[in-house]
Amino acid sequence: MSQELGFGVVGLGMGMNRANQIANTEGAKLIAVADLDEDKCNNAAEKFGCDKYTDANEMFDRDDIDVGMIMLPSGLHAKIGIEAANRGTHVITTKPMDVSIENCDALIHACEKNGVKLLVDFQERYGEHNRRIQHAVQNKTIGEPIHCELRMKWFRADSYYVGWHGTWEFDGGGSIMNQGVHYIDLMLWFMGDVDKVIGAHFGVYAHENCETEDLATAILQFKNGAVGTIYTTTTFPSNSVSMIQIHGTKGVVGLGPNIWDFKDNEPEIELPHYPKNTIEDAIQVINNGKGAAVDGHEGKRSIELNMAIYESARTGKSVNL
Repeated sequence: MSQELGFGVVGLGMGMNRANQIANTEGAKLIAVADLDEDKCNNAAEKFGCDKYTDANEMFDRDDIDVGMIMLPSGLHAKIGIEAANRGTHVITTKPMDVSIENCDALIHACEKNGVKLLVDFQERYGEHNRRIQHAVQNKTIGEPIHCELRMKWFRADSYYVGWHGTWEFDGGGSIMNQGVHYIDLMLWFMGDVDKVIGAHFGVYAHENCETEDLATAILQFKNGAVGTIYTTTTFPSNSVSMIQIHGTKGVVGLGPNIWDFKDNEPEIELPHYPKNTIEDAIQVINNGKGAAVDGHEGKRSIELNMAIYESARTGKSVNL
């Protein structure tokens, strides 16, 4: 029988959702939560029957915290994750992994040095349809890939950008780094590595207090020869759109809406058993030595691409990865 793992959650915004996930996952136990807001700590402690802290490092000092889940502003992921790793605690960060390649590398190094596991919580990786898409593209069931289109059209009010959102220091970017990074990660997982950013643009079009961007576009060349186009925005005043479509010489696959269309007969794809979320994934990785859906090196890929997109937009030149 696998060892039950004790979890501690830092940050009780989206962290409340993950705390609930931990509490309802077999093999996981929510030991404690940490947040600077005492009211949030009290609410979580009452709801889950766990301990509470306003100092994350005090929580990590406990011997019964096996995994620290970092659900803080993006620019703090590596900093707090390193504190956990240095205490021998495995680390899960929410997306994005951090706001710079240097910070990502520092967290990876700290986890490797201390012999602990590092996972990045890209929950879209666990969905069955997305796994079928990845299999179909990587195994060329769609034929030779030609084009991947990513569109994410959302709305965020000015009030959303009061605080750390939309700042370079703590958000690392805007629509492409915060909201769009889930789909950037999926795109890279589906398509493989990008050879270069051919061109890009970003700017602020509808918000007074966003210093990063509320709209970004890019054209990519993938190493497999396909072309990619990206459009993300938080200015869209209608129903949100989140989609990726990939077509090749033999078929089209996509999500949002789900698409599974082939020239010939529909392929039969059998997928192995897979974790439903990052908590289940962490249990398999730590107890059974399985590979993580998104480890530190994999989690860094979306940051590297986004940084190249920003560089291309700022310089007006193509950027090789």
